[in-house]
Amino acid sequence: MSLFLAACQGIGLAVATGTFGGASGRRGPTGVLLAIVAAIGGAVLFAVSLSNRGHPAWPGVPLGVAIALFAFGVVSAVVAGAQARAKGSSSIGLIVAVAALVVAVLSVFVEPFGLVAFAALLWLASARRRRAQRKYEGLRVLR
Repeated sequence: MSLFLAACQGIGLAVATGTFGGASGRRGPTGVLLAIVAAIGGAVLFAVSLSNRGHPAWPGVPLGVAIALFAFGVVSAVVAGAQARAKGSSSIGLIVAVAALVVAVLSVFVEPFGLVAFAALLWLASARRRRAQRKYEGLRVLR
């Protein structure tokens, strides 16, 4: 199988790992521990995806770590914000965790789907950044 499809599968699995880890929306020491576990999982799954197709596994380790940590950061911030707005018991984390499993399954069986998931994650991060910049656009310091 081509390197492109193996990389797409690895990207999708790393996105799914980071998304699954970030589904809790935790911050602090628990969040750091979940991020470390997600990074290790993303690195292992990306490397295995490459090595199963006869390609060197080592490029999958740093790429898997970076993608999983990026996915964790974006998803964790989104889930934490949604849970804060829900003010109570909500199933947002469960929905995101199920979505991460769906991304993982689709990435395994339809390899190019990993790029779609990564592009969606980039778009979400970009949209959040634009919204945060607009939030304070009209404020001035009055002294």
